[in-house]
Amino acid sequence: MWGRKFYSLFLLLALTVTATACKGKHNRVTVQNEEETTPRMASLVKMNDPGTSAQLLSGFYALENNSWRWTSGNFSVLLRTPPSAAGHGGVVTFAFSVPDIAIQKLKSVSIAASVNGMKLNSAEFEKPGANITADVPPALLTGESVRVDFALARTIPQDVDKRVLGVVATSVGISSK
Repeated sequence: MWGRKFYSLFLLLALTVTATACKGKHNRVTVQNEEETTPRMASLVKMNDPGTSAQLLSGFYALENNSWRWTSGNFSVLLRTPPSAAGHGGVVTFAFSVPDIAIQKLKSVSIAASVNGMKLNSAEFEKPGANITADVPPALLTGESVRVDFALARTIPQDVDKRVLGVVATSVGISSK
């Protein structure tokens, strides 16, 4: 009988000592995720892509109809330089439309593009709907990213909307030649 009581007492004592001895004596291990937590900058910015909206630097209004954004008279975007563009040059493409209201009020819309302060291309539109492309020299594409600026000669004046409106943007991108 003593054997069984002694064994139970010994087991209880061993468990108590073990439980007390283990508290707070171990190093904690922190597991870190090795995947990238910040998204990679894109060469193509679609106005409805929340992953690239931080690349819209200035002059873009809020997303509308989950697909496009109005611009102001001057607007800028930051794009990732395509890998081979530094050697061959690139092409900036701005997909947008000139709404009927702009043609009615302004008769035409003139837009100019520049990269890092160098003027690239300009075009004038007298009908709704439009796209503009501009060749970019290789010397302007040596960094990891490039700032593309657009300027409109005239904008839709503030009215009921209370915003200075330019064109309706859907995407801006740069590709290698």
